[in-house]
Amino acid sequence: MEKQFAQLLDRLQTWETKPPTSKQISLLSDIGPSEVDALREVWPHIPLRSRRLLISNLLAMSEADVSLDFTEVFLLALEDPDEHVRLGALEGLWEYDEEDFVPILIRMMDSDPSVQIRAEAAMNLGRFALQGELEELSPQTTDLVRRALIAAWNSPDQDVEVRRRALESVACLTGDDIGEMISAAYRDKDERMNVSAVYAMGQTLDDVWAPYVLKELKSPRPEMRYEAARSAGALELADAVPTLLDMIHDPDTEVRTAAIEALGDIGGERAVQALLELARSGNEAIREAALDALDVADFGENPLGPGILSWLLGQGAGPMGIPGWDEDLDEDDLPDDDDFGDDDEDEWDRDLGRDRWN
Repeated sequence: MEKQFAQLLDRLQTWETKPPTSKQISLLSDIGPSEVDALREVWPHIPLRSRRLLISNLLAMSEADVSLDFTEVFLLALEDPDEHVRLGALEGLWEYDEEDFVPILIRMMDSDPSVQIRAEAAMNLGRFALQGELEELSPQTTDLVRRALIAAWNSPDQDVEVRRRALESVACLTGDDIGEMISAAYRDKDERMNVSAVYAMGQTLDDVWAPYVLKELKSPRPEMRYEAARSAGALELADAVPTLLDMIHDPDTEVRTAAIEALGDIGGERAVQALLELARSGNEAIREAALDALDVADFGENPLGPGILSWLLGQGAGPMGIPGWDEDLDEDDLPDDDDFGDDDEDEWDRDLGRDRWN
């Protein structure tokens, strides 16, 4: 094993002429302290392009095979001088939830030279904030996360992108100061901050924000409608259902999907009936979103809307919860639906490359 690992280290340094095989790269999974030290020693000698290729390969391999664990390599790569390598490392550590990661993220959020990395670090801290709110994190670490995110929000030296991500991440924590931050962001002159405020409203799970969310469902800006729909679902706003039903026909693809997901979160007979109809859509994206939303409304840990399952059964629901659905019917055989146009190519940045842990 030591000989094979040494050969891998050599190949990493000569990637351009003798690239390592996938089998060799897999040796970086679950490495111990001695292997980490050896990798750290040769890391500065690995060419930049090779380091980028390595991180890219590790991300792809870990996604294809969940048994592979490259955590130690990603942690080491956080120290790389190249922004792209550090970004890839953060992506690889998205599910890493050890408390010793918190100080590293705070340092990166506060002082990394890249605005994008500081913002990504702030977003990563959000899942630790949620763990703290759920009492799955030590009180000391929860307080550390809270103070760091609030400090980033209050810092006049931080880029607005970092400040808005800090707000989004800290919003799930209780406290009057959080509400004041959200209100300030909603009144901010920067439209990006307004969008983050509406997202944060949903994270509080406090229906005091309902009037603002309901208002923004009709915003002329697709990114605002998108976040308002998500927050309406998070807050389970039954009053939002009529507007969300209209948003199913929104010209923006992602807004339509967010509206469908929100209907599943809110539940109720009217919302579920609409989802049942959408589950027969000839538009694959709409159909899949509706089926996912029905799963939430039907079988989530917190069934939404009293008596939904009984209501479905009363409608003659088939095995998939859809009236008249043939158990042997393939989804490809569903009737076409022209209610939805071609998917559009939207220019606004939804940051949909990540999962916002909610």
